[in-house]
Amino acid sequence: MNGFIELLKSAWLTFNSNKLRSLLTTLGIIVGVSTVIAMVSVIDGINKYVYKVLGGLGTSTVYVQKYKWVLTGRLTPEEIRKLMKTPDLTIEDAKAIRNLDEVELVSAVQPVRSITVRYKDKTVDADPQGVEPDYIAISGYELASGRPFIENDVLYKTNTVIIGDFIKQRLFPKEDPIGKEIWIDKYKFIIIGVLKPKGQLFGQNMDNVMLLPITTVLKYFPIRGRFGPYRIFRSLQIVVKIRDDVPLEKGIEAIESLLRARRGIRFTEDNNFFLNTSEMLISAYKQITGGIFIAMIAIASMALIVGGIGIMNIMLVSVTERTREIGVRKAVGATPKDILLLFLIEAILLTTIGGLIGVVIGLIFGKVVSLLTPLPASIPLWSIIIGLGFSSAVGLFFGIYPARKAAKLNPVEALRYE
Repeated sequence: MNGFIELLKSAWLTFNSNKLRSLLTTLGIIVGVSTVIAMVSVIDGINKYVYKVLGGLGTSTVYVQKYKWVLTGRLTPEEIRKLMKTPDLTIEDAKAIRNLDEVELVSAVQPVRSITVRYKDKTVDADPQGVEPDYIAISGYELASGRPFIENDVLYKTNTVIIGDFIKQRLFPKEDPIGKEIWIDKYKFIIIGVLKPKGQLFGQNMDNVMLLPITTVLKYFPIRGRFGPYRIFRSLQIVVKIRDDVPLEKGIEAIESLLRARRGIRFTEDNNFFLNTSEMLISAYKQITGGIFIAMIAIASMALIVGGIGIMNIMLVSVTERTREIGVRKAVGATPKDILLLFLIEAILLTTIGGLIGVVIGLIFGKVVSLLTPLPASIPLWSIIIGLGFSSAVGLFFGIYPARKAAKLNPVEALRYE
């Protein structure tokens, strides 16, 4: 043990006597480790945020729509033509789903085009949605004030509206909006509720929301005469919450069987509707971030390899410069094993110090990103352990050849070396 400590002290003295050279040698290690830490911190922080927001959609919630959720890509002309021929979902479909034993809550949802909302001299653009009373409980929104919709609002097509926090801040920065009248397009509505803030999801402001009774939306803002993607993405959809004591897969199967029967789909035909869940988005998102993570590891690995080659090169130079020292050490009793350990420890010490510097730089970078951008940063402990572990492993691997070369030097020839 004492011998190892002496070797460690000797390696530190060597590093300390050549600070600048040692620092430049470890640049590759520093770049590789800092890249890993910085990227992992950003990706991990984004993942936690996305999972939190998607979790708000509900893990037992199913979205019945004409189209499938995707994170990337656009519909091809052929896909648009196919979806245009697909019959829209209806409020009657929602009523039928509501009667399933596996289902707890159901709401038909009718999206509306972007509309200018006005209160006195203030305006804001919003995307209203026509919903049923169960929608707020299903969607993960919560009321900050006011009341939810009731069945009479839908039955009598009332001009009532529930607004999101973004609209409240724009139109009523210093007022209580409950009971106030606003103009949505050319129609007057009374605000009956305000939703709690929910943040953003994939760049979309989740608080720029405006909920109206679905029958009121169908009365004032029908989508008749609309074609193409607008008609597809603004078609009626159904949001369903599966009972907690029912497996999600069983609930999806029940909805699928019901709709296939209602829409007259034959056994050999594919569905002309899609059952989307938050798990689908999470899975697709994991694939995207997984690809980014692999690319990051590849870049960092290249930097670590370059850094390892630099370590091996400087250690070979060090062996040449210290040939006489090696001879003296062997003359006073140092064994080849001692010389091997000395140079291995020096190589590992170099890369470990480079790894520590890389970790610090990576942590700083992740913190700066979280301060200057909306992207959160989270530093998992495993990324720091892996960064330091790989940097030490690089020192061990690339330090073996120079260390063995030093250990094999003939002490007599080494003492004669000038």
